[in-house]
Amino acid sequence: MKEEQPIATMEQLQKLGQTQNSAYFMRPDGLILATTVNSTPLTKTVILENFELIKQISTDLGQPIKILAESEQLQRLSRCARDYMRTEEAQKYDQYVIGTAMLTQNQLAKMLANFIMGLRKQARPMKIFTNKADALVWLKSL
Repeated sequence: MKEEQPIATMEQLQKLGQTQNSAYFMRPDGLILATTVNSTPLTKTVILENFELIKQISTDLGQPIKILAESEQLQRLSRCARDYMRTEEAQKYDQYVIGTAMLTQNQLAKMLANFIMGLRKQARPMKIFTNKADALVWLKSL
């Protein structure tokens, strides 16, 4: 697949918010770009903070969102966070997201993401990619 041409630089994107470990931006095509800003371990608190920001973004836009999550940094997922992601409370956040394409070039991060996705049945589509153009095609098709 052909490599995606940049539609905007990071400076041109509208920043929607930031958590301890991620920054969220609105892309010109309406997708939400989530980028990892540091390698903060993924604790229950960090996961919940991201879920709350996603809920806020979706509510502000008046519709569920599609997320392109880019991460070059490997983040450790705590046992408490893994347990939390299996709860009914965590599943209540699924209504705010149509789907998530996770983009990474790191094979270890890809394996970790596959593990995370296997923790519970996903109520929304989620897929891991190593090619940005493929991720965008899939995400836009949802």
